[in-house]
Amino acid sequence: MKKKFDVERGLISKLLETKDMVLVKDLQIKPYFFSGKHKKVFIYLNDFFLKNGELPTVRVFKKAFPDYELETYINPETLDETIGTEESLNFWCEELRKKVKHNKLADMTEQVIENLENLETEKAYSLIKKTVLYLESDVELSSSIDITKNIEERILEYKKRKENKGILGIPTGIVQLDYIIKGLQNKQLITTIARAGVGKTWLEVLIGANSLLAGYRVLQLVTEMSEEQMRDRYEAVLVGKLYGDFHYGRFKSGTLFPQEEEMYFDFLRNKLPRLEPLIIDVATGVSNVAAKIDLYKPDLVLIDSAYLMEDDRGAKEDWLRVTHITRDLKKLAKNRNIPIFINSQADKTTSKKTGPELDNIGYSRAIGEDSDVVLALFQDEQMREDREMKIKVLKQREGVLGNVLLNWDFTRMNFDPIYSTVSQEEDSKTEKEKSGVIEI
Repeated sequence: MKKKFDVERGLISKLLETKDMVLVKDLQIKPYFFSGKHKKVFIYLNDFFLKNGELPTVRVFKKAFPDYELETYINPETLDETIGTEESLNFWCEELRKKVKHNKLADMTEQVIENLENLETEKAYSLIKKTVLYLESDVELSSSIDITKNIEERILEYKKRKENKGILGIPTGIVQLDYIIKGLQNKQLITTIARAGVGKTWLEVLIGANSLLAGYRVLQLVTEMSEEQMRDRYEAVLVGKLYGDFHYGRFKSGTLFPQEEEMYFDFLRNKLPRLEPLIIDVATGVSNVAAKIDLYKPDLVLIDSAYLMEDDRGAKEDWLRVTHITRDLKKLAKNRNIPIFINSQADKTTSKKTGPELDNIGYSRAIGEDSDVVLALFQDEQMREDREMKIKVLKQREGVLGNVLLNWDFTRMNFDPIYSTVSQEEDSKTEKEKSGVIEI
């Protein structure tokens, strides 16, 4: 009688034959992919490997699991019956991943049908989002790097880094900020915090507009602000950058001077169509963001007020909801290999004299923990009067911290940097750079 095709048994049998636990780990096979006795066996093999640096012999395995039936096949080289299978270990790992997806989707479909029959549409929709999020973050194979491979590619990467003066990602267009954080890098979650009304959205628009002008495809997502309001901000910044002085207040009130009006119309008719796509859309939950990334294929994603998004996992408490959102966005950035730029609120304990610090992040500490880079915006009364804004680099996983002072002038749409300071520097910098001041 022919044996039933058993994916979990096949993988374990082939693993004992090849003893290649490194490949299984590289392919991100996890214990919870297995069920019943197979899960217990895989945990044993994993623990044995961690303790001994190798997998057990079949004899040792049989002593631990005398009743576990392993697959066998006739080895074509020796013509002997051998523990294992004709299929490769890579084949079994992929089959197991497919099985996990199939079972999860089948369970979800059954529950969704039941919900729909009971007219519980929102419950069904929520379940679909949770399942997709689980599959993409925990089951789908993510990118990994073997540092012993692709040597020549890494040499080329370094030469490109050298050519770009250390910029590793998409430039923000604010030269002094790029000098500090090295650009917006793939797989990073970058967060800006500030008190309400300080200018978090405007910084996002400025960076998005600069990226667009540099030839990158931008996806700007909104939560509370309308798509039309966001569009107006982008257009005002872009006109100011391409043509010079442009008054945002007159633009919004429809009272542009004739010369400004002429610039705006020329921008719409002649300049805007030549730029890379700028998509402005609504963000609901992280699964919704993932779908839009797959649809629009952006180089950079910016999310205004990400803390207002829905939690696909359905947490009720605000702190847990926001924790889930930022952690899932970080996973999404890694999975899609793009930078995701968000903003969030600073809490009420923020100093009015010095501005936000990491301890002032509102809603959840997870925002700071999950972010690769944390920026803060600060403006005191004098700076407001002088139309200036300070960007504080509060965190980055590698590199220096520092501050950048910008013009913040909406009568001219002027956001040019004034100067920057850094808190520490590499030994290779010049004495002038080590002083902490970088001149424009």
